[in-house]
Amino acid sequence: MIYAVTFNPSLDMVFALPPGLPPGDTYNHVPWMAHAGGKGNNVARAIKQLGGPVTAVGFYGGVIGQTIQQLLSQQQISSLTTAISGSSRVCLTLLTDSVREMRGEGPTISPHTSRTLLERLRQQLTPSDWVTLSGSLPPGLSADDVKEWVRCLRPHCQGIIADLAGDNLIAACEAGVTAICPNAAEYQDLLAKSWNAYPVHVVVTEGPRGVLWHPPNGDPPQRIYAPTVPERNPVGAGDVLVGILAYGLWQGQDWPHALMRAVAAASASVVTKGVADIDQSLLKQLIPQVSRGSP
Repeated sequence: MIYAVTFNPSLDMVFALPPGLPPGDTYNHVPWMAHAGGKGNNVARAIKQLGGPVTAVGFYGGVIGQTIQQLLSQQQISSLTTAISGSSRVCLTLLTDSVREMRGEGPTISPHTSRTLLERLRQQLTPSDWVTLSGSLPPGLSADDVKEWVRCLRPHCQGIIADLAGDNLIAACEAGVTAICPNAAEYQDLLAKSWNAYPVHVVVTEGPRGVLWHPPNGDPPQRIYAPTVPERNPVGAGDVLVGILAYGLWQGQDWPHALMRAVAAASASVVTKGVADIDQSLLKQLIPQVSRGSP
């Protein structure tokens, strides 16, 4: 099983507007889609699309939280949660000439509530499982809580992949995650903070260029080159990469081959209107086009 943790889930709504529209007008009958959002839920959807076993873990509250869980259930993704008093958030993506994202603030989560969900997850883990930790933290939680999650879970699973940022990402490294997946800007931020090298796989995502993989054993970095595809909506592509990477490792693939399929899947997602939706017929065509080599 792969457990995809979303610390700050959301109901993601995507509106597709024609290009060149002037501001200030009202637009009716706009095509839209709703997804169970937050980076970890995107990870879970990606894994499920390829037939992998996944459980979405997160804090869901209010009517919006119920809606998110219903959307997960419609895709046959089980969820693991604990009761909270606040409402889950809404995030909005506008597809026009460019991509615009508006992210609502999530409910306040206390460290006690966090530990309750953490303990429920720990009790379910088996040594073959993988865990992904993704996205921002809700109000009330801090980098110390990230350390607590990693230190509690790591002895009970095969590995943990963290797609976090800033101090939360550093905390995950200090606590002993298996891998981190920063984008290029987040990686530069780590270097600027005099980040020490921890024994983790570092997978730097660089959009159309693919990823730069730094193995933890001192071997030289390798670039996984992404195939060229027409980009329609890149939102969620990094989450697809994390999900399919975790799925490949769970299946027993080695790191290079798991990364190559993950890069192909991310590329097969940016051609769709949806968030973290994989064009599976295109994916089959793209896998042989992914290559790796020196940076």
